[in-house]
Amino acid sequence: MKIIDRYIYKTLILPSIFGISIFTFILIINVFIEIMEKLFSNDLPALSVLDYFIYLVPGVLTQTIPMGAFLGVMLAYGSLSETNELIAIESSGISLFRITRPAIIFGIILTFIGLFMEIKVNPRALNNINLEKRVLFSSRPSSLTEEKVFLSNSEAGFGFYVDEVDNKNAVANKFVLFQTPKKGRYPTVFLADKAEFKPGHIVLKKVEGYNFDENGNREVVAKYDEQYLPMSTFFKKEDIEKKSRSEMNLKELQAAYKESVKNGEPYEDSVKYLIKYNERIIGPFASVLLCWLGVMLAISNKRSGKGISFGISLIVIFVYIGLVNYAKVVVQKNHIQPGIAMWMPNLILLLLCILLSIKKSRSR
Repeated sequence: MKIIDRYIYKTLILPSIFGISIFTFILIINVFIEIMEKLFSNDLPALSVLDYFIYLVPGVLTQTIPMGAFLGVMLAYGSLSETNELIAIESSGISLFRITRPAIIFGIILTFIGLFMEIKVNPRALNNINLEKRVLFSSRPSSLTEEKVFLSNSEAGFGFYVDEVDNKNAVANKFVLFQTPKKGRYPTVFLADKAEFKPGHIVLKKVEGYNFDENGNREVVAKYDEQYLPMSTFFKKEDIEKKSRSEMNLKELQAAYKESVKNGEPYEDSVKYLIKYNERIIGPFASVLLCWLGVMLAISNKRSGKGISFGISLIVIFVYIGLVNYAKVVVQKNHIQPGIAMWMPNLILLLLCILLSIKKSRSR
C-alpha cells in the first residue's frame, strides 16, 4: 500500500507545480503589466518595483494553490486512468477510498500551507508593500501627480500645480501652490522655483507669495528661501496611509469592519471587509475539496486524455470563481451573513464530492 501511495504522491507533484505556475501567471500578468507601466512612465527604481512584485506573490499563491492542485490531480489521475493503472489498482482489491486518500492528504497539506501563507507570510508581504508604497509616494513626484496637472485637497483648502517633474532626483520645477482662504474670494498663490520631495514633507525653494484683489492686482505678502510643507497639506491622511482591502491582513480586515460599523458607514461598504476576510479563508480550504473532486472526475472519465482533463479543470475552476463572486453580490444585496454565503461554494464542492464518491462506489 505504501508503495502505491508513494507512487501517486510522486505522480501528483509535477502536474500540481505546473498547474500552480499556470494560474499564478494568469492572475499576476495584469499586475505585472501595471508595474511595468509605472516603471517606465514614472521612472521608478527597478529594484523597488521588483520588491513590490515579489511581495505580491504570496497573496496570489493563496488563490492559485487550490486551482493548480485541482489541475494537477486531474492530470495525474487522468494519466493513471488513461494508462489503465487505476484499473489495475482497482483489480487488486484496493478500495476507492484508498485510491482517493493520497489526493485528499495532498489537499490537506496544501490547505495548511495556504493557511500558513495567509496568516503568517502574506501579512508581512502586505506590510512591506505598504512600506514600499509610502516611500515611493513621498519621494517620487509623479507618484503624487503628473506634469501640468492641477491637484487639490478641497477640505484643507490647498492645491498645487507642477510644470516639470524629475523623478530621478525627486524634484519638481516651477511649483505653484494655491491656498484658498476661509474668508475672501481669491486664493493666495505661492510660486517656487523648485520643490524637493522628502519622506513626509515637501521643501520649497525660493518662494514668493501673492494676494490678488478684484482688479487682478497682486501684492507680495511673503518671501522665503525655503519653506517646509507636510505632505498632508495636499493629501488627506487616509490617501497616504489607508490600506485597500486587498492590502490588509486578516486582523486588519476585522478591525476595519468594526471601525466602519462604529462610524456608521453604509452596510454595503462595511460588509466588504468581512467579504474579503472570508474570501481569504475559503481559498485554502478549497484545496482539499478540489483535490478530492479532481480524483472523482478523473477516474470517471477513463481515457479522457490530458486535454480534456485540462478543459474540465478550467470549467470547474471558473464555475467556482463565479459562485464566489455571486456570493459576494448576495451578501451585499440581500444582507446575508458573509460567514454563510461566502462558504456556500465550498459546501457545494463538498456535496458534489460526496455524491460522486457514492456514485462511483456503487458502480464498482
